[in-house]
Amino acid sequence: MPAPVHAFAPFARALEPLMAKAFPDRECICWSDEQQFVEGLPAAEFMLTLFAPRGHWKSGSRLRLIQCMGAGVDDVLGEPLPPGVRVANNRGAAAPTMSEFGLALVLALLKQLPMAWRIQGERGFDRFLPEPVAGKTLGILGAGAIGLALAEKAHALGMRVIGTQRTPRPHPALARSLGSEETDAVLVEADVVVVLLPLTPATRGLLSAERLALMKPGARLVNLARGGIVDEAAVRAALESGRLASAAFDVFAREPLPPDDPFRDAPNLLITPHVAGGYPDYLPHVVARFAENVARVERGEPPEPQVDLSQGY
Repeated sequence: MPAPVHAFAPFARALEPLMAKAFPDRECICWSDEQQFVEGLPAAEFMLTLFAPRGHWKSGSRLRLIQCMGAGVDDVLGEPLPPGVRVANNRGAAAPTMSEFGLALVLALLKQLPMAWRIQGERGFDRFLPEPVAGKTLGILGAGAIGLALAEKAHALGMRVIGTQRTPRPHPALARSLGSEETDAVLVEADVVVVLLPLTPATRGLLSAERLALMKPGARLVNLARGGIVDEAAVRAALESGRLASAAFDVFAREPLPPDDPFRDAPNLLITPHVAGGYPDYLPHVVARFAENVARVERGEPPEPQVDLSQGY
């Protein structure tokens, strides 16, 4: 009898029929409750996960594969893992749609749509001057699969694009490719900065108040990466002072973002609820990749794409 497969996600019920279809010969166990996760983890061999509770992975002594639903793996790494377990993610799968979302936010900020929505809410009709896109410099922190897809779209609109990469390499859409240690150079030069970095010990708190102060007066900031990389209090202060013209955040240090969180009150801030990487067939795609990787691991092959545990992505 093949080993059961397990899943943990806030929307576990939506996963149940997809898992049953992908694994017709296995027992499929889906959890959304932390207590179920804690009690069941010691028996699990194959785990599909999103936002798993922290501090428990070491008890999964039988685990052979942890498949993360998104590109981020910070809910798995940062604590002891059972020896020999493989970790895979969904890196690259959302690049087309997430880059579209990123471009939409960049355009919204340059065209001053947060101001337009504020005016609409106040039932006013104050006119303003939207800014042109062509000729602006877009800085991408983390020009991986998603960042390069965004760079291509922005370049097609006439933007000059610069970006950081762990290993800088030329790309037709990048005017400059910089090393990951050259964050400051991007902040100084860009009119709009998009954050697409993984959350690792090296990137946590990377965009501090001191670094945000390096940005051009009137620059814009978009965070599509992870909460914890950008100092939200510092962003709010920069928006209130006018140092930053506007910002758009899809991810937050606390999620869901509490209704009374002071960050919500920042002026010219566009908030979306961590949806940039989603698309209608997202869950079927993730479950299909999980099924492929379960088969690969059982054949003694590495999963695809496998996470480099030493790098954190």
